[in-house]
Amino acid sequence: MKIEKQHLDDLNAVIKLTIEKSDYEDSFNTELKNYKNKVQLKGFRKGKTPLSSIKKMYGKSVLLDVVNKTLQEKLSGYLVEEKLDILGNPIPSTDQEQMDVDVKDLKDFNFSFDIGLAPKIEVKGVSESDEYVEYDIQIPDDLIQEELDIRRKRFGKQVNPDKDIVEEDLVLIKATELDGSSIKDKGHETGFSMMVSRIGDEDVKKKVLGAKVGDSFDFDIYTIEKDVDEVHVKKYLLNLDEGEEKEIGNNFKGEIEKITRVELADLDQEFFDNAYGKDKVTSEEEAKTAIREELNEFYSKQQKSLVYRGIMDALIEQNQMELPDEFLKRWLNSNNPDVKPEDIDKEYNSFEKNLRWSLIKSKLAKDHNVEVSPEELRESVKKKIMSYMAQYGQTDFDIEPMINNYLGNREQVEKEYEEAMAEKLFDEIYKKVSLKPEKISIEDFRDKVQSINKEINQQ
Repeated sequence: MKIEKQHLDDLNAVIKLTIEKSDYEDSFNTELKNYKNKVQLKGFRKGKTPLSSIKKMYGKSVLLDVVNKTLQEKLSGYLVEEKLDILGNPIPSTDQEQMDVDVKDLKDFNFSFDIGLAPKIEVKGVSESDEYVEYDIQIPDDLIQEELDIRRKRFGKQVNPDKDIVEEDLVLIKATELDGSSIKDKGHETGFSMMVSRIGDEDVKKKVLGAKVGDSFDFDIYTIEKDVDEVHVKKYLLNLDEGEEKEIGNNFKGEIEKITRVELADLDQEFFDNAYGKDKVTSEEEAKTAIREELNEFYSKQQKSLVYRGIMDALIEQNQMELPDEFLKRWLNSNNPDVKPEDIDKEYNSFEKNLRWSLIKSKLAKDHNVEVSPEELRESVKKKIMSYMAQYGQTDFDIEPMINNYLGNREQVEKEYEEAMAEKLFDEIYKKVSLKPEKISIEDFRDKVQSINKEINQQ
Protein backbone atom coordinates (compact mmCIF):
# COMPACT_ATOMS: atom_id res chain seq x y z
CA MET A 1 0.00 0.00 0.00
CA LYS A 2 1.15 3.52 -0.78
CA ILE A 3 -0.25 6.52 1.08
CA GLU A 4 0.67 10.17 1.32
CA LYS A 5 -0.82 13.41 2.60
CA GLN A 6 -0.64 16.66 0.63
CA HIS A 7 -1.45 19.91 2.42
CA LEU A 8 -3.49 22.37 0.37
CA ASP A 9 -3.39 24.95 3.17
CA ASP A 10 -3.50 24.99 6.98
CA LEU A 11 -7.06 23.64 7.07
CA ASN A 12 -7.33 21.38 4.03
CA ALA A 13 -5.38 18.38 2.85
CA VAL A 14 -5.65 15.47 0.43
CA ILE A 15 -4.82 11.88 1.26
CA LYS A 16 -3.75 9.87 -1.80
CA LEU A 17 -3.84 6.15 -1.25
CA THR A 18 -3.03 3.21 -3.51
CA ILE A 19 -4.46 -0.22 -2.73
CA GLU A 20 -2.10 -2.58 -4.46
CA LYS A 21 -3.07 -5.96 -5.83
CA SER A 22 -1.05 -7.65 -3.08
CA ASP A 23 -3.11 -5.82 -0.41
CA TYR A 24 -6.38 -7.51 -1.32
CA GLU A 25 -5.73 -10.52 -3.58
CA ASP A 26 -5.59 -13.12 -0.79
CA SER A 27 -8.75 -11.78 0.83
CA PHE A 28 -10.52 -11.79 -2.54
CA ASN A 29 -9.67 -15.43 -3.19
CA THR A 30 -10.68 -16.40 0.35
CA GLU A 31 -14.05 -14.73 -0.03
CA LEU A 32 -14.65 -16.47 -3.34
CA LYS A 33 -13.97 -19.82 -1.68
CA ASN A 34 -16.40 -18.90 1.11
CA TYR A 35 -19.04 -18.17 -1.50
CA LYS A 36 -18.31 -21.51 -3.16
CA ASN A 37 -19.09 -23.30 0.10
CA LYS A 38 -22.24 -21.29 0.76
CA VAL A 39 -24.04 -20.94 -2.58
CA GLN A 40 -25.68 -23.60 -4.70
CA LEU A 41 -26.10 -23.00 -8.41
CA LYS A 42 -28.45 -24.97 -10.60
CA GLY A 43 -26.79 -28.13 -11.88
CA PHE A 44 -24.22 -28.30 -9.08
CA ARG A 45 -24.28 -29.74 -5.59
CA LYS A 46 -23.71 -27.35 -2.72
CA GLY A 47 -19.98 -26.63 -2.36
CA LYS A 48 -19.17 -28.20 -5.75
CA THR A 49 -19.78 -25.17 -7.96
CA PRO A 50 -16.62 -24.44 -10.00
CA LEU A 51 -14.71 -21.39 -8.76
CA SER A 52 -14.78 -19.98 -12.28
CA SER A 53 -18.60 -19.92 -12.16
CA ILE A 54 -18.59 -18.29 -8.71
CA LYS A 55 -16.16 -15.67 -9.96
CA LYS A 56 -18.26 -15.00 -13.05
CA MET A 57 -21.49 -14.51 -11.06
CA TYR A 58 -20.27 -12.94 -7.82
CA GLY A 59 -16.70 -11.89 -8.48
CA LYS A 60 -17.32 -8.21 -9.19
CA SER A 61 -19.41 -7.56 -6.06
CA VAL A 62 -17.01 -9.61 -3.90
CA LEU A 63 -14.04 -7.69 -5.28
CA LEU A 64 -15.70 -4.33 -4.62
CA ASP A 65 -16.53 -5.34 -1.04
CA VAL A 66 -12.99 -6.60 -0.37
CA VAL A 67 -11.31 -3.53 -1.85
CA ASN A 68 -13.62 -1.14 0.02
CA LYS A 69 -13.04 -3.00 3.29
CA THR A 70 -9.28 -2.90 2.73
CA LEU A 71 -9.51 0.79 1.86
CA GLN A 72 -11.41 1.67 5.05
CA GLU A 73 -9.00 -0.33 7.23
CA LYS A 74 -5.91 1.26 5.67
CA LEU A 75 -7.34 4.78 5.76
CA SER A 76 -8.55 4.49 9.37
CA GLY A 77 -5.23 3.02 10.44
CA TYR A 78 -3.36 5.87 8.78
CA LEU A 79 -5.47 8.55 10.49
CA VAL A 80 -4.86 6.94 13.89
CA GLU A 81 -1.16 6.39 13.26
CA GLU A 82 -0.61 9.96 12.09
CA LYS A 83 -2.78 11.33 14.93
CA LEU A 84 -4.49 13.70 12.54
CA ASP A 85 -6.96 16.06 14.19
CA ILE A 86 -9.61 16.11 11.48
CA LEU A 87 -13.11 17.56 11.29
CA GLY A 88 -15.87 15.26 10.11
CA ASN A 89 -14.65 12.35 8.02
CA PRO A 90 -12.60 12.01 4.83
CA ILE A 91 -14.71 12.38 1.69
CA PRO A 92 -13.79 11.34 -1.85
CA SER A 93 -12.09 14.13 -3.77
CA THR A 94 -14.11 15.71 -6.55
CA ASP A 95 -11.69 14.30 -9.13
CA GLN A 96 -11.92 10.73 -7.74
CA GLU A 97 -12.56 8.37 -10.63
CA GLN A 98 -15.08 5.53 -10.37
CA MET A 99 -13.54 2.13 -9.67
CA ASP A 100 -13.04 0.03 -12.81
CA VAL A 101 -12.92 -3.60 -11.67
CA ASP A 102 -12.09 -6.64 -13.75
CA VAL A 103 -11.96 -9.95 -11.88
CA LYS A 104 -9.88 -11.45 -14.70
CA ASP A 105 -7.24 -8.75 -14.44
CA LEU A 106 -6.62 -7.67 -10.83
CA LYS A 107 -4.78 -4.38 -10.55
CA ASP A 108 -3.88 -1.53 -8.23
CA PHE A 109 -6.54 1.04 -7.30
CA ASN A 110 -5.87 4.72 -6.64
CA PHE A 111 -7.98 6.77 -4.27
CA SER A 112 -8.01 10.41 -3.25
CA PHE A 113 -9.74 11.77 -0.13
CA ASP A 114 -10.21 15.36 1.03
CA ILE A 115 -9.89 16.02 4.75
CA GLY A 116 -10.60 19.08 6.85
CA LEU A 117 -8.07 19.85 9.57
CA ALA A 118 -8.99 21.30 12.96
CA PRO A 119 -7.40 24.71 13.56
CA LYS A 120 -4.81 25.03 16.29
CA ILE A 121 -6.18 27.27 19.06
CA GLU A 122 -5.16 28.70 22.40
CA VAL A 123 -8.32 29.47 24.32
CA LYS A 124 -8.69 33.00 25.66
CA GLY A 125 -11.18 34.00 28.36
CA VAL A 126 -10.29 31.54 31.14
CA SER A 127 -8.07 33.38 33.62
CA GLU A 128 -8.30 35.46 36.81
CA SER A 129 -8.52 38.61 34.73
CA ASP A 130 -11.67 37.33 32.99
CA GLU A 131 -14.77 38.30 35.00
CA TYR A 132 -18.23 36.78 34.76
CA VAL A 133 -21.47 37.55 36.62
CA GLU A 134 -22.61 35.09 39.29
CA TYR A 135 -26.22 35.64 40.31
CA ASP A 136 -27.20 35.74 43.99
CA ILE A 137 -30.87 34.76 43.83
CA GLN A 138 -33.12 36.18 46.53
CA ILE A 139 -35.75 33.60 47.53
CA PRO A 140 -38.68 35.35 49.29
CA ASP A 141 -40.50 33.89 52.29
CA ASP A 142 -43.83 33.82 50.43
CA LEU A 143 -42.35 31.39 47.89
CA ILE A 144 -41.32 29.09 50.75
CA GLN A 145 -44.87 29.23 52.11
CA GLU A 146 -46.30 28.60 48.65
CA GLU A 147 -44.13 25.48 48.25
CA LEU A 148 -45.16 24.23 51.68
CA ASP A 149 -48.84 24.68 50.80
CA ILE A 150 -48.33 22.75 47.55
CA ARG A 151 -46.94 19.83 49.54
CA ARG A 152 -49.73 20.04 52.07
CA LYS A 153 -52.23 19.94 49.21
CA ARG A 154 -50.46 16.91 47.67
CA PHE A 155 -50.99 14.97 50.89
CA GLY A 156 -54.31 16.57 51.79
CA LYS A 157 -57.77 15.01 51.68
CA GLN A 158 -60.75 15.68 49.43
CA VAL A 159 -63.81 17.38 50.88
CA ASN A 160 -67.08 18.55 49.36
CA PRO A 161 -68.08 21.96 50.69
CA ASP A 162 -71.39 23.42 49.55
CA LYS A 163 -70.41 27.08 49.26
CA ASP A 164 -67.67 29.71 48.93
CA ILE A 165 -66.04 28.33 45.75
CA VAL A 166 -62.37 29.27 45.33
CA GLU A 167 -59.93 29.20 42.40
CA GLU A 168 -58.47 25.78 43.24
CA ASP A 169 -61.84 24.00 43.48
CA LEU A 170 -63.20 21.44 41.03
CA VAL A 171 -66.86 22.04 40.19
CA LEU A 172 -69.34 19.61 38.66
CA ILE A 173 -71.63 21.50 36.31
CA LYS A 174 -74.98 20.36 34.93
CA ALA A 175 -75.48 22.24 31.64
CA THR A 176 -78.71 22.74 29.66
CA GLU A 177 -78.95 24.34 26.21
CA LEU A 178 -80.62 27.75 26.00
CA ASP A 179 -82.89 29.31 23.43
CA GLY A 180 -82.28 32.99 23.99
CA SER A 181 -82.61 33.40 27.75
CA SER A 182 -84.92 30.42 28.25
CA ILE A 183 -84.29 26.68 28.47
CA LYS A 184 -84.60 25.23 24.97
CA ASP A 185 -87.38 22.70 24.48
CA LYS A 186 -85.71 19.28 23.98
CA GLY A 187 -82.36 21.06 24.01
CA HIS A 188 -79.04 19.34 24.63
CA GLU A 189 -78.18 18.42 28.20
CA THR A 190 -74.71 17.55 29.41
CA GLY A 191 -72.50 17.56 32.48
CA PHE A 192 -68.79 18.04 33.10
CA SER A 193 -66.26 18.84 35.80
CA MET A 194 -63.88 21.77 35.57
CA MET A 195 -61.24 23.41 37.72
CA VAL A 196 -62.31 26.97 38.43
CA SER A 197 -58.82 28.09 37.42
CA ARG A 198 -59.50 26.64 33.91
CA ILE A 199 -62.52 28.88 33.30
CA GLY A 200 -61.56 31.17 30.43
CA ASP A 201 -64.49 33.58 30.46
CA GLU A 202 -63.66 36.09 33.20
CA ASP A 203 -67.29 37.15 33.66
CA VAL A 204 -68.30 33.53 34.22
CA LYS A 205 -65.40 32.98 36.61
CA LYS A 206 -66.49 35.98 38.71
CA LYS A 207 -69.98 34.44 39.04
CA VAL A 208 -68.55 31.03 40.04
CA LEU A 209 -66.07 32.32 42.63
CA GLY A 210 -67.81 32.54 45.99
CA ALA A 211 -70.90 30.73 44.66
CA LYS A 212 -72.60 27.69 46.27
CA VAL A 213 -74.12 24.39 45.23
CA GLY A 214 -77.37 25.06 43.37
CA ASP A 215 -76.33 28.44 41.98
CA SER A 216 -76.64 28.86 38.21
CA PHE A 217 -75.10 31.01 35.49
CA ASP A 218 -75.28 31.41 31.70
CA PHE A 219 -72.24 30.71 29.55
CA ASP A 220 -70.92 29.98 26.05
CA ILE A 221 -69.78 26.36 26.03
CA TYR A 222 -67.08 27.13 23.46
CA THR A 223 -65.42 29.81 25.60
CA ILE A 224 -65.97 28.61 29.16
CA GLU A 225 -62.70 26.62 29.21
CA LYS A 226 -59.50 28.32 28.13
CA ASP A 227 -57.02 27.01 25.58
CA VAL A 228 -59.21 24.25 24.08
CA ASP A 229 -60.47 23.61 20.56
CA GLU A 230 -63.81 22.55 19.09
CA VAL A 231 -62.86 18.86 19.18
CA HIS A 232 -62.21 19.06 22.92
CA VAL A 233 -65.51 20.88 23.56
CA LYS A 234 -67.55 18.31 21.63
CA LYS A 235 -65.86 15.33 23.28
CA TYR A 236 -65.43 16.45 26.90
CA LEU A 237 -68.01 19.19 27.47
CA LEU A 238 -70.87 18.29 25.13
CA ASN A 239 -70.07 14.57 25.59
CA LEU A 240 -70.75 13.72 21.95
CA ASP A 241 -69.54 10.45 20.43
CA GLU A 242 -66.79 10.69 17.83
CA GLY A 243 -68.32 11.62 14.48
CA GLU A 244 -71.71 12.34 16.03
CA GLU A 245 -73.42 15.25 14.28
CA LYS A 246 -76.02 17.18 16.21
CA GLU A 247 -77.20 20.77 15.90
CA ILE A 248 -76.40 22.39 19.22
CA GLY A 249 -76.22 26.06 20.09
CA ASN A 250 -73.39 27.78 21.97
CA ASN A 251 -75.31 29.11 24.94
CA PHE A 252 -76.10 27.06 28.05
CA LYS A 253 -77.32 27.48 31.59
CA GLY A 254 -75.02 25.84 34.10
CA GLU A 255 -75.96 24.68 37.58
CA ILE A 256 -73.31 23.85 40.18
CA GLU A 257 -74.07 20.33 41.42
CA LYS A 258 -70.94 19.54 43.43
CA ILE A 259 -67.80 21.21 44.76
CA THR A 260 -64.63 19.21 45.32
CA ARG A 261 -61.75 20.71 47.25
CA VAL A 262 -58.45 19.37 48.53
CA GLU A 263 -57.91 20.50 52.10
CA LEU A 264 -54.34 21.17 53.14
CA ALA A 265 -52.83 18.40 55.24
CA ASP A 266 -52.34 19.22 58.92
CA LEU A 267 -48.81 20.16 59.91
CA ASP A 268 -48.36 16.97 61.90
CA GLN A 269 -45.76 14.21 61.93
CA GLU A 270 -47.74 12.09 59.50
CA PHE A 271 -47.52 14.87 56.91
CA PHE A 272 -43.82 15.54 57.59
CA ASP A 273 -43.00 11.83 57.19
CA ASN A 274 -45.00 11.57 53.95
CA ALA A 275 -43.51 14.72 52.45
CA TYR A 276 -39.89 14.50 53.61
CA GLY A 277 -39.22 10.94 54.73
CA LYS A 278 -39.62 9.37 58.13
CA ASP A 279 -38.38 11.52 61.03
CA LYS A 280 -36.34 13.83 58.74
CA VAL A 281 -38.55 16.81 59.59
CA THR A 282 -40.49 17.33 62.83
CA SER A 283 -41.80 20.91 62.69
CA GLU A 284 -43.06 23.63 60.34
CA GLU A 285 -39.82 25.58 60.71
CA GLU A 286 -37.76 22.53 59.80
CA ALA A 287 -40.06 21.94 56.81
CA LYS A 288 -39.52 25.51 55.60
CA THR A 289 -35.77 25.18 56.13
CA ALA A 290 -35.76 22.00 54.04
CA ILE A 291 -37.74 23.74 51.30
CA ARG A 292 -35.35 26.69 51.29
CA GLU A 293 -32.39 24.33 50.97
CA GLU A 294 -34.08 22.51 48.08
CA LEU A 295 -34.90 25.78 46.32
CA ASN A 296 -31.37 27.06 46.88
CA GLU A 297 -29.99 23.88 45.32
CA PHE A 298 -32.45 24.05 42.43
CA TYR A 299 -31.79 27.69 41.63
CA SER A 300 -28.08 27.25 42.24
CA LYS A 301 -28.05 24.74 39.39
CA GLN A 302 -30.08 27.07 37.19
CA GLN A 303 -27.81 29.96 38.15
CA LYS A 304 -24.77 27.92 37.21
CA SER A 305 -26.39 27.01 33.90
CA LEU A 306 -26.97 30.71 33.20
CA VAL A 307 -23.37 31.56 34.08
CA TYR A 308 -22.19 28.64 31.94
CA ARG A 309 -24.18 30.05 29.06
CA GLY A 310 -22.59 33.47 29.56
CA ILE A 311 -19.11 31.93 29.65
CA MET A 312 -19.83 29.84 26.56
CA ASP A 313 -21.06 32.86 24.57
CA ALA A 314 -18.03 34.90 25.71
CA LEU A 315 -15.56 32.17 24.78
CA ILE A 316 -17.11 31.69 21.36
CA GLU A 317 -16.95 35.44 20.80
CA GLN A 318 -13.35 35.78 22.02
CA ASN A 319 -12.00 32.73 20.23
CA GLN A 320 -12.75 33.30 16.58
CA MET A 321 -11.15 30.74 14.27
CA GLU A 322 -11.04 29.83 10.63
CA LEU A 323 -12.59 26.54 9.58
CA PRO A 324 -12.46 24.58 6.30
CA ASP A 325 -15.94 25.83 5.43
CA GLU A 326 -16.24 24.48 1.90
CA PHE A 327 -15.03 21.04 2.99
CA LEU A 328 -17.47 20.99 5.91
CA LYS A 329 -20.39 21.92 3.65
CA ARG A 330 -19.45 19.09 1.27
CA TRP A 331 -19.13 16.72 4.20
CA LEU A 332 -22.55 17.74 5.55
CA ASN A 333 -24.03 17.24 2.09
CA SER A 334 -22.43 13.79 1.74
CA ASN A 335 -24.01 12.75 5.06
CA ASN A 336 -27.37 14.31 4.16
CA PRO A 337 -27.81 13.63 0.44
CA ASP A 338 -31.53 14.46 0.56
CA VAL A 339 -30.86 17.97 1.87
CA LYS A 340 -30.43 20.67 -0.75
CA PRO A 341 -27.08 22.55 -0.77
CA GLU A 342 -28.90 25.87 -0.29
CA ASP A 343 -30.54 24.50 2.87
CA ILE A 344 -27.15 23.43 4.19
CA ASP A 345 -25.91 26.98 3.53
CA LYS A 346 -28.81 28.34 5.60
CA GLU A 347 -28.05 26.10 8.56
CA TYR A 348 -24.28 26.33 8.31
CA ASN A 349 -23.86 29.31 10.65
CA SER A 350 -25.51 27.41 13.49
CA PHE A 351 -23.45 24.30 12.72
CA GLU A 352 -20.25 26.33 12.55
CA LYS A 353 -20.95 27.97 15.91
CA ASN A 354 -21.58 24.59 17.57
CA LEU A 355 -18.42 23.19 16.00
CA ARG A 356 -16.32 26.10 17.27
CA TRP A 357 -17.72 25.58 20.77
CA SER A 358 -16.96 21.85 20.53
CA LEU A 359 -13.33 22.63 19.57
CA ILE A 360 -13.01 25.11 22.44
CA LYS A 361 -14.41 22.56 24.90
CA SER A 362 -12.07 19.85 23.67
CA LYS A 363 -9.06 22.12 23.99
CA LEU A 364 -10.02 23.21 27.51
CA ALA A 365 -10.70 19.61 28.59
CA LYS A 366 -7.28 18.60 27.28
CA ASP A 367 -5.49 21.58 28.84
CA HIS A 368 -7.08 20.99 32.25
CA ASN A 369 -7.08 17.17 32.16
CA VAL A 370 -10.86 16.96 32.52
CA GLU A 371 -12.28 13.46 32.13
CA VAL A 372 -15.39 11.64 33.32
CA SER A 373 -14.75 8.23 34.87
CA PRO A 374 -17.32 5.39 34.77
CA GLU A 375 -17.86 5.90 38.51
CA GLU A 376 -18.55 9.61 38.04
CA LEU A 377 -20.95 8.86 35.18
CA ARG A 378 -22.85 6.41 37.36
CA GLU A 379 -23.01 8.92 40.22
CA SER A 380 -24.35 11.56 37.81
CA VAL A 381 -27.13 9.22 36.69
CA LYS A 382 -27.90 8.37 40.31
CA LYS A 383 -28.34 12.03 41.23
CA LYS A 384 -30.62 12.60 38.25
CA ILE A 385 -32.86 9.66 39.15
CA MET A 386 -33.03 10.63 42.85
CA SER A 387 -33.94 14.20 41.94
CA TYR A 388 -36.67 13.00 39.57
CA MET A 389 -38.18 10.61 42.13
CA ALA A 390 -38.08 13.25 44.86
CA GLN A 391 -40.44 15.41 42.80
CA TYR A 392 -43.10 12.76 43.37
CA GLY A 393 -42.34 12.27 47.04
CA GLN A 394 -40.49 8.98 46.44
CA THR A 395 -37.57 8.71 48.85
CA ASP A 396 -37.40 5.00 49.66
CA PHE A 397 -36.77 2.82 46.58
CA ASP A 398 -34.14 0.48 45.10
CA ILE A 399 -32.17 2.75 42.80
CA GLU A 400 -29.53 0.33 41.49
CA PRO A 401 -31.77 -1.46 38.94
CA MET A 402 -32.94 1.94 37.67
CA ILE A 403 -29.34 3.09 37.19
CA ASN A 404 -28.43 -0.12 35.36
CA ASN A 405 -31.46 0.23 33.10
CA TYR A 406 -30.56 3.84 32.30
CA LEU A 407 -26.96 2.95 31.52
CA GLY A 408 -28.13 0.16 29.24
CA ASN A 409 -29.31 2.73 26.68
CA ARG A 410 -26.39 3.89 24.53
CA GLU A 411 -27.98 7.18 23.47
CA GLN A 412 -28.81 8.06 27.08
CA VAL A 413 -25.26 7.19 28.16
CA GLU A 414 -23.73 9.40 25.46
CA LYS A 415 -26.02 12.28 26.39
CA GLU A 416 -25.32 11.84 30.09
CA TYR A 417 -21.58 11.69 29.42
CA GLU A 418 -21.66 14.95 27.45
CA GLU A 419 -23.66 16.65 30.22
CA ALA A 420 -21.33 15.34 32.95
CA MET A 421 -18.29 16.34 30.92
CA ALA A 422 -19.64 19.85 30.34
CA GLU A 423 -20.50 20.29 34.02
CA LYS A 424 -17.08 19.07 35.13
CA LEU A 425 -15.37 21.34 32.62
CA PHE A 426 -17.35 24.38 33.74
CA ASP A 427 -16.59 23.58 37.36
CA GLU A 428 -12.93 23.70 36.40
CA ILE A 429 -13.44 27.00 34.57
CA TYR A 430 -15.15 28.37 37.71
CA LYS A 431 -11.88 27.92 39.58
CA LYS A 432 -9.90 29.82 36.94
CA VAL A 433 -12.02 32.92 36.33
CA SER A 434 -13.22 35.79 38.52
CA LEU A 435 -16.89 35.82 39.51
CA LYS A 436 -18.76 39.01 40.28
CA PRO A 437 -21.78 38.45 42.60
CA GLU A 438 -24.95 40.22 41.53
CA LYS A 439 -28.18 40.12 43.56
CA ILE A 440 -31.30 39.34 41.54
CA SER A 441 -34.95 38.76 42.42
CA ILE A 442 -36.51 35.41 41.68
CA GLU A 443 -38.81 37.04 39.11
CA ASP A 444 -35.99 38.74 37.22
CA PHE A 445 -33.94 35.56 37.30
CA ARG A 446 -36.82 33.54 35.85
CA ASP A 447 -37.19 36.14 33.09
CA LYS A 448 -33.50 35.77 32.25
CA VAL A 449 -33.78 31.98 32.10
CA GLN A 450 -36.88 32.22 29.91
CA SER A 451 -35.16 34.67 27.58
CA ILE A 452 -32.09 32.42 27.22
CA ASN A 453 -34.25 29.35 26.57
CA LYS A 454 -36.20 31.24 23.92
CA GLU A 455 -32.97 32.30 22.25
CA ILE A 456 -31.67 28.70 22.28
CA ASN A 457 -34.92 27.36 20.77
CA GLN A 458 -34.74 29.90 17.94
CA GLN A 459 -31.23 28.84 16.94
